[in-house]
Amino acid sequence: MKKSIYLLLLLFSAQSKAENVKSFSSSDISAVKIFLSGAQVIRTAKVSIEKGETEVALENLSSQIDPQSIIVSGTGDALIKGVNFTIDYLKDKKKSPELQRLQDSITVLQLNMDKLNVNISVLNDELSLLASNKNVGGSNTGVSADNLMKVADFFRKRSTELKTELIDYNSNKLKLTEKILKINNQIDELNGRLNQPFGTIIVTLNTDQKTLVNLSFSYFVPSASWTPFYELHGKGIKDNVELIYKASVQQTSGENWNNVSLTLSTGNPQLSNTKPSINPWFIDFYVQRQNLGSMRENSGPAPAAFETMTVQGAMKDDQLKTVDVEMSENAVSNDFEIKQTYSIQSGGKDVTVTIDKHNLPAIFNYYVAPKIDKTAFLIASITGWEQLSLLAGEANIYFENSYVGKSYINPASTEDTLKLSMGRDPRIVVKREKIQDLSSVKFIGANITKKFVYDISIRNTRTESISLLIEDQIPLTKNESIKISMDELSGGTLNVETGKIQWNLDIKPNENKKIRIGYSVKYPKEKTISGL
Repeated sequence: MKKSIYLLLLLFSAQSKAENVKSFSSSDISAVKIFLSGAQVIRTAKVSIEKGETEVALENLSSQIDPQSIIVSGTGDALIKGVNFTIDYLKDKKKSPELQRLQDSITVLQLNMDKLNVNISVLNDELSLLASNKNVGGSNTGVSADNLMKVADFFRKRSTELKTELIDYNSNKLKLTEKILKINNQIDELNGRLNQPFGTIIVTLNTDQKTLVNLSFSYFVPSASWTPFYELHGKGIKDNVELIYKASVQQTSGENWNNVSLTLSTGNPQLSNTKPSINPWFIDFYVQRQNLGSMRENSGPAPAAFETMTVQGAMKDDQLKTVDVEMSENAVSNDFEIKQTYSIQSGGKDVTVTIDKHNLPAIFNYYVAPKIDKTAFLIASITGWEQLSLLAGEANIYFENSYVGKSYINPASTEDTLKLSMGRDPRIVVKREKIQDLSSVKFIGANITKKFVYDISIRNTRTESISLLIEDQIPLTKNESIKISMDELSGGTLNVETGKIQWNLDIKPNENKKIRIGYSVKYPKEKTISGL
C-alpha cells in the first residue's frame, strides 16, 4: 500500500511541475563537438515570452544528457533565473518522416497482397469447379470419341492456364511477403527508438515586457565517439606517399544529427580529471600464518579511490573534394573543425569523415628474408609523419591503384621513420639453395663439425633498378661446448649479438646476382643439437 501512495505522489508532483511550464519550444542543432568518447551538442532556439516569469521547455532532446554539463546563454531583454533537466517517459512521440514513409509503404504493399490473395482464391475456385465437372454425359448416356477429345483438350488447356497463373501469383506473393517482413523489421526498429524517453531542458526566464529571446545551449552526451584510421596511397617507387587521415564517427544518443557542423577532438572528457595520489607504502617481514584465530597479518591503508568525475561542457569523404579542415591546438587536445556538414543518425551506420591529407616523402626499397619467405616485399620508409598530430590507428594501404592490405600507425613510436610494407612483388625472383657439395660433416677427435653453405640468387625482372635488403642468419648459442664460426659472408654485415646478416644490393633491370653464406658448428660428438 505504501508503494502505491509513493507512486501517486511522484506522479502528482510531476504533473504539478508540468503545469508550471508556460512555453514549449523546439530547437535546432547548430554544431556538434565529438570527443574520442562522448560529444558536446550545441543547439539554438527562438522563444517569445510574456512579461513576468516563464518556464521554457526545450523538448525532444537526448535522455542521456549529463545535467552537470548543461550551459545556457542567450540574447534578448530577459534574465535566466534557472536551468533544470527532466526525462519524459510518457509524452507521445512524433513520428519521423522515415517512419511515416515506411508505414505508407506497408499500406500499399498490404493492398497489393490482398489483391493477390483474391486472385489466388478465384483461380483455386475455378480449379475446384473443373474438378467437380469431369463427368461427361449422363450415367446411361455415352459420349462420342470426338466430344470426349474436345472436352479433354478443354480441361487440359484450362487447368494448365490456371495452374501456371497460380505459380506466378504465389511467386509474387512470396516476394511481397519478404518485402513486407523487411519493412516491418525496420518499422519495429524505428518504433523502438520512438518509444525511448526524451530529455527536456527547462529554462526559467524573467522579463519586464513581452520579448523575443534567442537561446543558445549545449550539453554532453556519453554515447558518441570517433575512431581514427588512415589510408596510404603510393603511386610508384619514385613518388611521395599520400596519407589520408580519416575518422569513423558513430553515436547512439537517441537524437539524429542532421546536416550539422562537426568538430573532432582528441580529448576525452569521460576520463577522470582527478590526479592520482600516492599513499604511504608499508612493508614488513612475511609471517607464515599458522592459526587463523591467533595470528593476523599487518597491512597498510588501502589506496584512495579516484573521485567521481564531473563533466563541464564548453560554450565556446569525399576524396574527390578538397579537404577543408581547420586544426586548433589546445593545452590538452587537438580539435579538427570540419568545414562541411554531415548527418549522423542515432544507432545508424558509422559515418566516415575525412580530416586531412598529406603528401609525405618516402624512400622505397625491397626486402627479402629467403630463409623464411622467398618473396620480395616493397617497403616504404616514410618521414615527416611524426609532426602531423596523428593518433594510433589502422591504416589501409594502396599501391599502384591496388589494395595491398592493412598496417598500423603508432605515433608513440620513438622512430622518426615509418616503415610500411606496400606488398609483394613477384618480379623480384629470389632463390635460396643449400650447396650439398660444399656442405659437410666431419668427425675430429671427440668433436663433430658440421659445415653449411647456401647460395642466394636474385634476378630483377623489373624495367627499373631496385635497392634490395636481404636478411639471413646464423645460429647462436649460450653453451660454451658449442662453437659457431662464420666462414663466408659475400660482403654482408654480421650482427654477432643477433646472428642476423644483411646485404644491401643495387640491382639493375634484368640483372642476376648471387651471394653465398657459409658457417660451421662444432660440438661434442656424443651430444645432439636441437634446432640445427
